[in-house]
Amino acid sequence: MTSFKLRLLAVFSVLVLFLSIAPAVFAESPESFGLTPQKTLPGSSGYLFKRAKEKVSEKFKFSKNSKYEYRKWLLERRVSEYVSLVENKEQSQISDASQRLAFAAGVLAESSVKESQEKKSEIISLFEKYKPILGKMRDNFPANTPYWLLSQQDIDTMNILIEKLK
Repeated sequence: MTSFKLRLLAVFSVLVLFLSIAPAVFAESPESFGLTPQKTLPGSSGYLFKRAKEKVSEKFKFSKNSKYEYRKWLLERRVSEYVSLVENKEQSQISDASQRLAFAAGVLAESSVKESQEKKSEIISLFEKYKPILGKMRDNFPANTPYWLLSQQDIDTMNILIEKLK
């Protein structure tokens, strides 16, 4: 009878352990969201050069379409950086990355306000694609904490921009 009690206790302990771990939210890698992983992240030594290269590259985009495609690519890069920072728990850089992400989204939306409805719809679907990703990143932090609010602010920014593009 004691071996039965020990087995029952072991099963119960494993069950309790499993149930306590199951609701925990774990950060996911950029690849799991279909994003290109970023090797150089905010806070690293090469990030300043990466940003300078981005700014120079944008100046050499002369057609509206090439600027549009570059800004879409830049937004994806910012989302990927944000996901990587949350995954790596680099909280010191999350605030700046969040601001860069919102800025990239705003630049893309503002530059497309006078564009065709097709491009506006493409941007809206892009924002709709990124909002759940940001929601998952937000859920890695306790509700109403500064990092949770930063992610929520990026989601709210995208919602505002979507309404502006409609």
